[in-house]
Amino acid sequence: MKNIAILKVLTVAIMFSASARQMDFRVSEGIAESQRLIEVAYKAGGREKSPYHFEKARAYRDLSVLFASEMEEVSSKIFAIKSMNSASKSIEGSAELDELSEPELPPNRRKPTVDLKAIYANLQKIREEKAFSCAPKELANAEAYYEGLIHELSKERPKASLVQSLYDSFLSNYLLAKEKVEVAKRESLVCYTGKVELPVVQAEPQEFILQTPVEPKKEEHAKVEKPLMVRARIHFDFNKADIKKEYIPLLKEVVKILKENPNINLRVEGYTDDIGTKAYNQKLALRRAMAVKDFLVKEGIDPERIQVVGFGKERYIAENTTPIGRLTNRRVEFIVIQVPIQ
Repeated sequence: MKNIAILKVLTVAIMFSASARQMDFRVSEGIAESQRLIEVAYKAGGREKSPYHFEKARAYRDLSVLFASEMEEVSSKIFAIKSMNSASKSIEGSAELDELSEPELPPNRRKPTVDLKAIYANLQKIREEKAFSCAPKELANAEAYYEGLIHELSKERPKASLVQSLYDSFLSNYLLAKEKVEVAKRESLVCYTGKVELPVVQAEPQEFILQTPVEPKKEEHAKVEKPLMVRARIHFDFNKADIKKEYIPLLKEVVKILKENPNINLRVEGYTDDIGTKAYNQKLALRRAMAVKDFLVKEGIDPERIQVVGFGKERYIAENTTPIGRLTNRRVEFIVIQVPIQ
């Protein structure tokens, strides 16, 4: 069954690739076929075997639809074929990154409004820092929209609104990929190191009041209190407290750490941007923290181990003057504290 699915995807992809030179198929047919092959890939386990290529197939499909909505037939067909090729790679379980093309625009073109060389350099950097394993979906989307940008800007008269839309989609996915890589590196997550490592910082002196000094038995462990700072971060859409699906893998890493370390408790801190009243944002920040707690509890973590707090309009980590800055501030962070060992 698996081989039949692979053969079907490859056959159709080759067929469309061969006809692509003349572009002798309808835009609607290309989009429909790319969607059908994505579904075949899904049923064949492509999403699990190669999330990078599966997500790219979907991103290319979305780009095909986007260009079609702008009456750009040739562009739509190009990305429909790219979608089919990526679907076939996902079924094969390809563990290789696609080649990332350097930005080369035709001569005598006006200077683009976005810095393509900087985008290319940033993508290369997170690719080198294991984004393929730590943020495959976000990386795939960022790369696909980067290709869409180059494609549109290579035209004699690129559409400013379309360029902006492509850039916004690239940037949001790139920032998510970058953050996941940074978290994976800082927290020594499995995708980055191959094993979970919990960084321990030196504990500050603690005062304990003991009514009667008791000498611990040899077989017992003395009580130890070491604050363990494990920081991670997820972000929210404006005025929302819903957890975005791209953060589920990160939350599952938090669940794994808590299950493997029953002696640690968690404080979930919610934050907002600066839009709205202080009272409303205080409640919104708490709702975001509670949404995360609810997720962790559903995954089997004792609710007694999780504290929640909402800070609202304070403790910003970015300027609130841009959409990206405000998105950065709309977040939940985690503080993991090690409790005394009994």
